[in-house]
Amino acid sequence: MQTPAEIQQRWRYLRDLLRNQLARFEGGTLYVRSNAVDVSASAIATLKREVAEFDRLILAGSANVAVVL
Repeated sequence: MQTPAEIQQRWRYLRDLLRNQLARFEGGTLYVRSNAVDVSASAIATLKREVAEFDRLILAGSANVAVVL
């Protein structure tokens, strides 16, 4: 099982990857298509929402661990 610090480190790495992809979506160098329709705007909104939600989960988990310790 991973420690909270390891989970946070892993999430920071994954979040940086997602942010890079978001920048590419917003810059127009990366597109998401479904049935030949560009769905990049929707993908950007979804990714931003999910990153923010996971950030909240990580912070809540860290706060809970700090209380227990």
